[in-house]
Amino acid sequence: MSRFAVMVSLLLLALGSTALASPAGGPEMQFFVVRSGQPGCEPTCPEWISAEGAIARDSPARLKKLLKIIGDRRLPIVVTSPGGDVDAALALGRLIRERKLEVAVGKTRFVGCQPLQKDCRENDGKGARYIGAAYSAGAYCASACPLMLAGGARRVVGQWAYLGVHQVTTVYVKIQTRYREQYRVVNGKKKVMSKKVVSRKNVGSHKTYEMNKAMERQLAAYLAEMGVGRTVVDLMKVTPVADMRKIEPVVMLEMKLITQLGGVELLTAADVCRTVPAAANCRVFVMSDLKRQ
Repeated sequence: MSRFAVMVSLLLLALGSTALASPAGGPEMQFFVVRSGQPGCEPTCPEWISAEGAIARDSPARLKKLLKIIGDRRLPIVVTSPGGDVDAALALGRLIRERKLEVAVGKTRFVGCQPLQKDCRENDGKGARYIGAAYSAGAYCASACPLMLAGGARRVVGQWAYLGVHQVTTVYVKIQTRYREQYRVVNGKKKVMSKKVVSRKNVGSHKTYEMNKAMERQLAAYLAEMGVGRTVVDLMKVTPVADMRKIEPVVMLEMKLITQLGGVELLTAADVCRTVPAAANCRVFVMSDLKRQ
């Protein structure tokens, strides 16, 4: 004997998302290709990718989209960030390493058209939508940002830039999920015929401020993969979330978090295009480029 029945069931799940709390907060990270506006650098002005803002869950997808647009060109990344999502920082680092990109901690001062400015024609005829200058003074890479930095094939930080780390914040969110389930009872045994989600609802959350063993192993494995010492993880563990441990330049080198001490100009100055061979981020601007803008 058999019969059909429909049942609505409840399931509570505690889902964890991990972030390194950002003291400065602010807008999410945006990526733009910038061409140097340094006088006399044409026709081979260096270019770079400006990456500024908090690391968000969709930051890797944004960078991947930009890299697809520029093709096989290897442009260095000039980054300033207060930190953000840990998993996203790891994904950014792996994407950067996969493309063999260089990274420097720095900021970009835009000349003419500003990021996200609509209908700007000020840079028409200059070979790029965004023109600017990269500089190190006041730049910072904190919280989860050093994990992104670790992905660079070459990693540069100058004495006027700031690197810092602290503990991990994990947010656990309880999700209540309702299911509509259709099943058949055959000879006293239940056989599910279909199951459909009816609704999902956030019913609470809590935070922890200490790195668990699983996260510690994940971060240590990632840093080893990037050729960086696990001292970075040790500093994170002993630094409270409300604080920030500044990493001094000599220590950065010792832990292999950076490969070279020096300002962002090591990757973005006009001189990098006057060597033989020229750096990978030097693009010859010809008038035909304007048709592709």
